[in-house]
Order: sequence, then C-alpha cells, then structure tokens
Amino acid sequence: MTNLLSLWREHPVFLRECIFLSLISIAFAAGFFFFLFRRKMKLAQIYFLSMMILGSLYSFVLMPLSAPDEVLHYVSAYALSSEMLGQGGRLYDEDGNLRIRKEDEEIDDWTGDGKPEEATVFGMHIDRAQIEERQQASFFAKEKGYGFTLQKPVKTTPLAYFFPALGFSFARILYASRFTLLYFGRFFNLLFFSILGSLAIEKIPMGKEILFSISLFPMTLELISSLSYDAYILALSFLFLSMVFEYQFREEKLGIKEIVWICLIAIALSPCKMVYSLLFLLCVMVSFKRFSSPWLYFIGIFAIGLSIVLPLLLVNLDAFSRYVRPQEDTVNLSNIVGQDGGMETYNRREILAQPDVYLKILRNTFFIKGKEYWYTMVGRPLGQFDNRLSFPVPLVVLFSICPFLTGIFGEREEMQGKKLHFLQRIVLFLIPLGLIVLILSSMLFAYTPKRTDYVLGVQGRYFLPVLPMFILCFMPSKRVGRQGERIVSSVLFFQILANLLFLLYTYISLFLH
Repeated sequence: MTNLLSLWREHPVFLRECIFLSLISIAFAAGFFFFLFRRKMKLAQIYFLSMMILGSLYSFVLMPLSAPDEVLHYVSAYALSSEMLGQGGRLYDEDGNLRIRKEDEEIDDWTGDGKPEEATVFGMHIDRAQIEERQQASFFAKEKGYGFTLQKPVKTTPLAYFFPALGFSFARILYASRFTLLYFGRFFNLLFFSILGSLAIEKIPMGKEILFSISLFPMTLELISSLSYDAYILALSFLFLSMVFEYQFREEKLGIKEIVWICLIAIALSPCKMVYSLLFLLCVMVSFKRFSSPWLYFIGIFAIGLSIVLPLLLVNLDAFSRYVRPQEDTVNLSNIVGQDGGMETYNRREILAQPDVYLKILRNTFFIKGKEYWYTMVGRPLGQFDNRLSFPVPLVVLFSICPFLTGIFGEREEMQGKKLHFLQRIVLFLIPLGLIVLILSSMLFAYTPKRTDYVLGVQGRYFLPVLPMFILCFMPSKRVGRQGERIVSSVLFFQILANLLFLLYTYISLFLH
C-alpha cells in the first residue's frame, strides 16, 4: 500500500487513470445491476452496452498488440487500410515489406526497449515505460514521411479485417498518432462484434444467456477488444448459431431469403479459417419440413456448399494445396522446438496408415495439454502467455460453470411446443467434438515435428466458437420462470464484477512492476 501511495504521488496521471477506471467500474456495475435485475432493457441491448464498455476497459488496460498474434493482425488491417485509401499501387517495396507511416514505425520496432538491434513489438510485454509513453501520447501524429515494417500480414479473407482497417483509415485521414490509430482499429473491431453479438442474442430462441456468459470470459473480452480476427470469427459463429435455431423453431416457413443469409455468413466465415467451415454442418438441425418447398431444402444445401468451397479455395488455395500434397509438409519450427532450422512435420499418409499412432497422439494431447486448453479458453493467462495477466484459478473454475448455469436457468421463448430432440442434441455434441479433432489434426500435420507425441500450437481460444453448441446440447427445454431469471442475472452480475476487479488489479500491478 505504501508503494502504491508513493506511486500515486510521483505519477499523478496514473492516479487519475486509476480513479477514472474505478468510477467507470462502479457506474457500470450499478447500471448493469439495475437494468438486468429490473429488466428495463432487452437483454440484447444490455449485452451491446456491456460488450462496448467492458471491451473498451480491456483495450485500455491490456494495451494494443498485447493480444495473441495481434501484431500480425495489425499489419493485415494496415495493408487493407492502405488499399482503402487508394495506396494499393505503392503498398510494398521490392522485398515485399509493407509501407507504413513513419509515425507508426515505433509500433513494431519500439525504441523504448533500449535495444536498437532488436525489433521489439510495442505492447507485447506490457511494462510501466509503455504505459507512461501512452499517457504522454498526443491525439495527432508528430512525424511525417513513410517507412516499412518487416512484419508480414496474415493471408486470409480481407473481410476479416474490414472493420479494424476502417478504423485505421479514419485515423490516418485525421493524421492521428500511432496510439490513436491502434485504438481506432480496436474500437471498430469491438463495435462489429458487439453489433453481431447483440443480433445473435436477439434472434436465438434459447441460450441467450449462454452467449452472454461466454462473451464475459476474459479471453473473449481480450480478443474482441483487440485487432484479432478472432472477434470476427466469434461474431459470425454466434450469429450463425442463432439463425439456425431461429429457423428451426419459428412458426413461419423458410424461403430463399433465409438461405441467402446463411450463404452470406458462409462466404464471410469459411475462408477466414478453413477448420470453421465444419460449423455449417449445424444446418442439418433444420428439418426439410421447415421449408416452403422440399426443393428449396436441396437448393439450400447446394448453395451453402458452394458458398463454403468457392471462397475457401479462392482465398486459401495455397494452403489447401499443401494439405493435399503431404510429401511437401515441412515447416520452420525454430520458435517452437528451439531449433535453428526447419523440421519435418507429421505426414498424413503415414499417419493414416497407422491409425493407432494417430489416436495415441490425440490421447496424449488431451492428457498433457487438456488443462492448458481449458485455462486458455477462459483466460489464464492472457496476452502473449503473460503470467502477470492470469485470471485466478478459482475464478477460471467458476467462470467455466457460469455458462452451464445460464443454460439451465436461462430464458426460453415460446416455441410452439417444440424442443430439442435427441438427434439434434447429438449434432450439437458431435460438431464441437469434430472441430476439436480437426483443429488438432491440422496442427499435427502443419505444426508438430515428428517424434513429438502430442500436438503443438493449439490454444483454448480456438474452441470458443463451438462452446455454445456444446452447452446447448445439455440444456433442458423446460421454462424455469422468474426464479431462474434471478439466478441467471446473479451469475452474469458476478462475471461483470469479477472482470472489473481483475482489470483494476491488473492495471495497478502492471504499473508497479
């Protein structure tokens, strides 16, 4: 406490920010309590405000480029922003390095580290020097001219970076500083997720609070408040899930319009990460009897299939080619296994010829890495596996239980006597299981060196898009009533309070060390 008081005296800006963070937290908690327990607003409206406020606070405390792989997403959004601003003709130099403003060179080559020979990414490891530099930053840029970054963009659909790139473009038009640029990009990404997440909660007839609870995971909040395309994936997967449930349980028959909406989501989501194309198997939950014509059902299957395959091949043809040519599967693993050169990964033909080896690797992975997947799905640790940004283990356990509680006691709209049948629950269970196996298999063949007996490179955040499906498959169909609503409100309020306290504690501890 003495150290904290002396810090406040020496750093008045830090004191003002702590007071501001505390006041915002108290006001938000009080407003959330009033609107949620009194139900003066729709849950979707409460969700939107909660995501925007909590996401903004996470963005403030966990500084730009601190999220997993955020520097790569930053470069990708920057490249798209340059194209939006009509600079596509002079986007790269002869070595393929992206052209950026001189003002932005400090972002991925921070001079404050005192190591001119090293390209330190700002925010990768948050410390007091970086917080103080952000505190002293102005809104507008101070440097003129252009430079280049050695960081490479992610090859994926440009739609995944449209909103952060839009934020970057506005900042560059205003001639904003590098901090303003980063926060504009983060804000637009958060806004995109909050809008689509609210639509998902508005549409889905059951499981509204499940989506809300999972969105309150610290890992989810970190991703949606960053430049990561995980915000894009989560938003579309939540919206897709809600539309499938709405189509199955609403009274009106389905037509061309409903098929087009699913196709648009498939076009947007599938090429971002190929493995998430498996999510669209959820469409089998919708009975052919729900369509205005039996022919529409088969037309819908064909149209959705094309909407998955064509964009996927258009954007990821090189990656897809590597998957169908297993003899060329080599990858540089120097950052993973401590080797200076590349190492040969597992070969699909060899593994498929030895299914017992494949099953043994999957089993070992769950035994060795299972707890890590669980922790990193909820939020321990956050950032670039920074142990200072770790959600406490007891809260990880409680947060893991919260979505199940909201599923049991949550609100259910009247569905004309319909409920989830056994086969539908089986589908909701098998898709998450299949996606987990697919993710592990893809990382086994693309990322794991031979003679390693478990899969490398997988994090728990990869499973967040299918977590609502897994919980829904166990959710009862019976309405619970007012008592259940109060229980759910208490669960969500607990998650809000835990996040606010975590943010305040984390911000102070980052400045102390």
